[in-house]
Amino acid sequence: MIHENFIELLKTLAPFTEKELKDVDGYFEIEEIIKNKYILKAGHDTGKIGFVVSGILRTYYVVGEREITTDFLMPGSIAAGMLSFLSDEPQNAYIVALEDALLTTITKKNLSELYHENWKWQQVGRLLMEFNYIRIKDRSICLQTLTARGRYEHLLKRSPGIIDRVHLQYIASYLGMKPETFSRIRNK
Repeated sequence: MIHENFIELLKTLAPFTEKELKDVDGYFEIEEIIKNKYILKAGHDTGKIGFVVSGILRTYYVVGEREITTDFLMPGSIAAGMLSFLSDEPQNAYIVALEDALLTTITKKNLSELYHENWKWQQVGRLLMEFNYIRIKDRSICLQTLTARGRYEHLLKRSPGIIDRVHLQYIASYLGMKPETFSRIRNK
């Protein structure tokens, strides 16, 4: 089943008819993810990709004893261990729900069938990958060129309200700084 929020997004990406969307409804599932549940663990491949309808998920890697937060998946984001989804090989990422979440998901097999059946799905896939690339590139440039304060301000601009919904230690990690540095920046 396709969630209505995802249907609205699909309609902005390709000229789908109501019938085309209704015909593929069975390819999708709506999944309720409870807080602290993992949708991906290191060494595993779910074979699915999801669209975040509500809630926040965190992507992170474990390096030694530390968890390094690499992304927050907010409503409108694509949730997947993208490397494993594309390569069919497990990766070392974890994705966990920071609060109860709702996702519209599709398996890789079903998505491939849609790509072969209708060019509109190919267009959706390309555009979503482009959006994701831009977001990842923006993050990379931010980490490499902005000061700690600049990274914090950039996050607040890009994701207003995140400070109220995500543990500060995760945000500090995401911004590439120690919690003490993050605390100092927030208090200025």
